[in-house]
Amino acid sequence: MIEVFKVFYPTHYNFAALSILLVLLLIFLLSKKNYKWSIGVAVVLIVFNVFIYNRTEGKVWTIVIEPEETGDAYNKPQPQEFSFSVHKNWKVTDEKGKEHHWCWVENYWQKFAGLDLVSAIWGENSSKKMMQATEKRAGADVQ
Repeated sequence: MIEVFKVFYPTHYNFAALSILLVLLLIFLLSKKNYKWSIGVAVVLIVFNVFIYNRTEGKVWTIVIEPEETGDAYNKPQPQEFSFSVHKNWKVTDEKGKEHHWCWVENYWQKFAGLDLVSAIWGENSSKKMMQATEKRAGADVQ
């Protein structure tokens, strides 16, 4: 378990910072002899780390990186495929020296980044009406 965290936390330091803050809060609560809240924070800390461990241990993520277009149809480079896992290839360096990394955190981030909050809150039709109104207003300013 420690080996997974040694690899995971330096890459995803936001999760490490949250764990450290929870440990500091636990120490503070124990110093004030507030045992009820200390138990709650300890449980949250354990659940958080077990969740990270279960989502990371034994999993392999594969991504395909498409090459840049060079304009030469005959010498088109092949797409590169990278596999990532905790114990083998956590970070992979390509021919250009660029480091690549991928795991469940990036999968969640891609889902979150593709979420349209306006349509989720007010509905799809409202967001389309707002976009059309903005486009009409922008078109009126141009003319």
